[in-house]
Parts: sequence; structure tokens; C-alpha cells
Amino acid sequence: MPDTENKEPREDISAEEPKAKKGKSFMDVYREVNERERAEELKRQSELEAARAERERKERDRYAEKLRQEKLELLKLKQGVISEEDIPSEVKEERHYTVWERVSNFFYHNKMYIIIGTAIFLILAFLVYDLVTRVKPDVTVMIIAKDDSFQFYTENIELVLERYCEDYNGDGKVDVRVFYAPAVMGESQTDLYTRQSDQTKLVAEFQSGDTVIIIADMEACEEIGATEGVFSDLSEVFPDDENVTELGYMLSGTNLAEDMEYPALSDELFAAFREPHGGIGMNEEKFRTNYEHAVELWTNYITGNEINPAAEDTDNS
Repeated sequence: MPDTENKEPREDISAEEPKAKKGKSFMDVYREVNERERAEELKRQSELEAARAERERKERDRYAEKLRQEKLELLKLKQGVISEEDIPSEVKEERHYTVWERVSNFFYHNKMYIIIGTAIFLILAFLVYDLVTRVKPDVTVMIIAKDDSFQFYTENIELVLERYCEDYNGDGKVDVRVFYAPAVMGESQTDLYTRQSDQTKLVAEFQSGDTVIIIADMEACEEIGATEGVFSDLSEVFPDDENVTELGYMLSGTNLAEDMEYPALSDELFAAFREPHGGIGMNEEKFRTNYEHAVELWTNYITGNEINPAAEDTDNS
């Protein structure tokens, strides 16, 4: 006889609570909306296609009726039933276009010329705006020495030198531009793109007469072959000045390291001044004027002639 006393009663599966129905997910709703919109779009396209087909059918019927009438009139004419005067001439209906239709028609037939003209106008407008709003520096300084830290101190040098610079170009602003384009690759300049970019800057600046002051060391000058005939002899500009060397003015004899807040500035650096002589595509008169401005700025700096103290106050406020 089977033992049923120790058997545990089965759980009544049917008595389980029905699980709460899980709501629709975002993607389910998204798909439903897309399907509904797609169905509506298909319906709309179908209605438009049906209307277009109906218009074409009516146009074909009218054309067929016109051909039938012309054929009938021609037959009657041949049979002598009617004369040419009896055939009604076709009266063309003069259509009056609205202003909007005329404008749309003009743009439709001339859209290519309009697009090209608009593109040219936008380019010219951008060039004019850039020319008008561009700030032209009074003096430009280029750093070619191998010291990657210089890229973080160019603004400091600008603020220092602007205190000793005049508004040479007469635009009402004192602006000294300082940028870093090393002639010798530093430790962080391992990629070819950066190297080519720096070389492009060097070539462009040396081809122009805008940049006169070059902060460099002997290694950088040898790298670009600028040890002879490139920089001015500053012994004529600053006679009996012990900081003047063969190629430039030693920065160790100035307060530039302290002023620009860079104590690790190398003692081998000097400020060289490009010899103002003409070259291919270079305006020698403009180059010489820039040279005179650069020398005057440097003279003001090393002599402490702070002619524009407001520049520092304005930038620090």
C-alpha cells in the first residue's frame, strides 16, 4: 500500500498570482511610431500617385479628343463639306502668373548661377571681414630655440614687451605677437606633422618682412644656416654693451626670465635681429621700418623705458 502520509502537497500552479504584465519598452514604442508614420506616408504617397494618374488620364483624353476633332475637320475639309474659314482657330489661353510663381520660375532656371554667385559673395565677405577685423601686430617675435616650454610662455612675453611698445601701425592698439616655431626638434616633437608645420612657419616668416626679432641659440641658428649674413651686427646699435654677441643680444643680461616668470630660461639664448634687406616678393622699405620698430622696442625694454604701462594694468584687471 503506497505511503501517502509523508508526501508533501503539490503547489497549486493554477493558484499562482499572474505576473504583472511588462510595459512596452522605449524601442517598442519607437518602432510602433515609425511603423505608423510609415503607413501614413505610404497612404499619402498612394493618394498623390492616384491624383497624378487621374490628371494624366484626363490630359490624355483631352489630347485624344483634340486629335479626333482635328482629324474630323480635316476629313470634312477634303470632302468639301467645310472651308478653311469655318475651322475655328485655336485660342491660346493667356496665363497670368503670380509674383511668387515668377520668383520661383526665375530661381528654378537660374539656380546654378545663383548658387555660384552666392558662394563667391560669401567668400569675398569673409575675406573682407577678416581683413577689417584682423589685429595687425606692431612687432612680431619668433622663437626658434629648442625649448618645448616656450609654447606655454608666449603670452607672458607678449604682455612684457607690450609695456615697452608703441602703436606703430596707428590702429589704436598696442599688440606684440610672439609665436614658437622651433628649428630643432625637441623631445615632444616626434610626429612628422608637427615637424612639417613648424618648418612651414619658419619658411613663411623668413619670406616676409614682418618678423624681425628672433629668439634663438647657436644650435638653432646653425640648424637653419643663419650664422652669417642673416642677423644684424648689434654692436653698432648698442655700442660697448657687454651683452651683445656676434649674432644677438644675450637674454641672460636682461630681466626677461623674471619678467616672463620662467626661471629655467636658458643662459644660451639671445635676441637676434634680422638684417633688413630685400628678397623675393619682399618689400624692403616695409622690412626696414619693421626693423627700426623692433630695435626701438628692444631699446625701451633693456633701458627700462616703460612707455605703455597701461597695457599691463589692463591685462591684469
